[in-house]
Amino acid sequence: MADSEERTEAATPKRRQESRKKGQVARSQEIGSAFVILFGFLTLLLYGKTMYAYMANYMRFVLSPEVFVHFRPEQADVGHFFMAMFNVTARIVAPIFLVLVIVGVFFNIAQVGIMFTAEAMKPNFNKINPLQGLKRIFSLRSFTELLKSIIKISAVGIIGYMHIRGEIMNVVKLHDIPLAAGMVWLGTSIFWMTMKVALLLILLSLLDFIYQKWDFERSIKMTKQEVKDEHKQREGDPLVRSRIRQKQREIAMRRMMAEVPQADVVITNPVHIAVALSYVSSEMHAPKLVAKGAGVVAEKIKEIAKEHGVPIIEDRPLAQSLFKSCEIGDFIPPNLFKAVAEILAYVYNLGKKAHKFGI
Repeated sequence: MADSEERTEAATPKRRQESRKKGQVARSQEIGSAFVILFGFLTLLLYGKTMYAYMANYMRFVLSPEVFVHFRPEQADVGHFFMAMFNVTARIVAPIFLVLVIVGVFFNIAQVGIMFTAEAMKPNFNKINPLQGLKRIFSLRSFTELLKSIIKISAVGIIGYMHIRGEIMNVVKLHDIPLAAGMVWLGTSIFWMTMKVALLLILLSLLDFIYQKWDFERSIKMTKQEVKDEHKQREGDPLVRSRIRQKQREIAMRRMMAEVPQADVVITNPVHIAVALSYVSSEMHAPKLVAKGAGVVAEKIKEIAKEHGVPIIEDRPLAQSLFKSCEIGDFIPPNLFKAVAEILAYVYNLGKKAHKFGI
């Protein structure tokens, strides 16, 4: 593969957004599973006595003479029996289920944030294509997942073996202790073994998340050409941008030329520069430049001014100063008030548009 087609460039924000819309994010399934196991057994530890009390009360109810001896297969008795069973089951299962759901959702959101996408639900016939299936089976990703599973199972087996080997002497002594004490020891031993396994799984899941992050970044890398194409799409084609700018200039030019007939005076260089000024004493604190141009544009301004009877005054220094210091729509600077006022007074004395000056 040519260097220009190698995926060597980091993914752009647009590529990352597109991948996220498709549900392609860096996420480790192992993190959620490991923390679910940890919090599940912690919940059992904290809620175990309450669970035992519920089950004990239920067994007393079931084995009581009122139920065990006098039970009749009638609708009322059967309904009462099953409602009691459902109530106890809900009280035992609901807290654990709620904790597991919250933990699972939290650690998934912590990895990728809140994300909704329907891309995974769209039909994809490649998923049922045998050739594609074989490629997935014998792919690097499948081999990596297999290796991860072997490491995880081996690590869990070693932890379990080492824990049982450390407790083997206590197992031998079980026949010498009461049943209740034996059950407590067994539960405690299973709990601590599970905690060791959960902590190990959390460590492995964090390593898996780092790998998933690296693999995701590698998978969304872009070629140099893709980066250039995306930049071109974002900025737009140069020819299109040039045409847009040309249209904008044409619109601005037409708007400017439409202001010339309303101007009070046009001051020229006399050949190269022309600026048009407008002043309404009741609306403006100073004269305003409504059009300006050089070369062909200046000639066009003068031509329109002649057609509409706008006075054209030749004043080279003033025309150059106005052209350099003012943009279209600006009021003239204070240092040019006197020179412009003299021009406007001259135009008034000629009797041109005297009504506009409030005189």
